[in-house]
Amino acid sequence: MAYAWTAIDPDGFILESHYNTISSLFPSALRSEVFALLHGLDSLPRNSKITVATDCAQLLSLWSLYVEVPFIPRILKESNHLLWSSVRYIVSQKSLDVTLIKVPAHADDTLNNHVDVLVKAAHTDSQTSSQGLSEPLAPCILQFNSLSVDMNIRKFIRDIFDAKSLLTLAVLPRFNFNSSIFDINWACTKFCFNNNKQIFSHRNSRSEFCAFCIKLLLDMLPTLTTLQKRKPHFYDPSWLCPQCNSFPETLDHLWTCPYILPEFSPLNTFKTLLLDLRTNYLDSLLFATPLISLPDSFVDEFTAIDCWKCDPPSISCLRLTHGLIPLSLTGFLRTYFSPSTIGLS
Repeated sequence: MAYAWTAIDPDGFILESHYNTISSLFPSALRSEVFALLHGLDSLPRNSKITVATDCAQLLSLWSLYVEVPFIPRILKESNHLLWSSVRYIVSQKSLDVTLIKVPAHADDTLNNHVDVLVKAAHTDSQTSSQGLSEPLAPCILQFNSLSVDMNIRKFIRDIFDAKSLLTLAVLPRFNFNSSIFDINWACTKFCFNNNKQIFSHRNSRSEFCAFCIKLLLDMLPTLTTLQKRKPHFYDPSWLCPQCNSFPETLDHLWTCPYILPEFSPLNTFKTLLLDLRTNYLDSLLFATPLISLPDSFVDEFTAIDCWKCDPPSISCLRLTHGLIPLSLTGFLRTYFSPSTIGLS
């Protein structure tokens, strides 16, 4: 990211210009605007009176909300709150009289175009060095891995604990007993599960379905193998599937046991539901806006992904029955669609 500013005198002559790159941590267009304002104010002598012209309406709105009024804790919920705290400190310590005005964007304004050229030059100038906020001027600074956290602090802490909980879930032995946990897209699995949890809540009397999804995800449904682990004194660990007497009765075995009568087998129902899911998901993707043009082979490649192979079920297909989103599916879709479209965020 880069920022730039230009200082002019009352007659419109350029007094000084400056540009540089800044750290890409917490990247946003607004952060570049705030950093340019901060650096420009820091370059002024004490008791200066200036007018700042900007084409960023959000910058004006946040200035009036966080700088022109006494400090409010709400600023800590704002991204770039360390920058805004530093702006408040500089304005106060230097007794600056600052007025912000809005200029039209993309209106062929000479000075606005000049600053745009400077920003582009910052990206190509080999002499620039990435500049960060080395000493934020804030009453309280939260750091994580020696980096200042310049975003909504409450959200940041919540995301850290969510990531820790997700890691704890991912390394459970039940998920890596048969194959690698790296075949699962945990971020997408968490996103889908959270959405289901919001839909099937106590409010709409579907909490039992949410409980079933959790048991399915964690392989806690009362199959013989699960009961043997819970109560080995009641269920002999040597017992096998009562239907075929050839394999342990795990949840995955229920889909493939050849001795279960077709009318009682969950596999036929699952095939129908899986094909409906594939069709509905494909239809929604075809109507979505892709990052690049979809090739003619997109539909064939999508339907050929191993998670849709249910006769006999592939490993990815069996994981999909648990609610675990296979990486093969999301990896293919990320080539053509944004994470929000796929369901990764």
